[in-house]
Amino acid sequence: MVSEKEKEILKRFGTHLKKLKEARNLSYRQFYANSGVNTGDIIKYENGITAPDFITIKRLAVGLKVHPSELFSFEFGVDFEAGLE
Repeated sequence: MVSEKEKEILKRFGTHLKKLKEARNLSYRQFYANSGVNTGDIIKYENGITAPDFITIKRLAVGLKVHPSELFSFEFGVDFEAGLE
């Protein structure tokens, strides 16, 4: 089960992914062509509905021409020292 905090992280990830895509002026069609990730799935990630798996993270990074770590370069809003609730 996904906690409320984890849902918030998914939304923040999605917002960040969309910003990266828009900063490169990529349409969904172009992003799909570059990454091989289905447009419907990209939209789900951007809206925080679902989380990409490890291989998809790599594909998204390739599609954006960034290192995969760049996909996680956003404010998680979690105190990692405190642990999960």
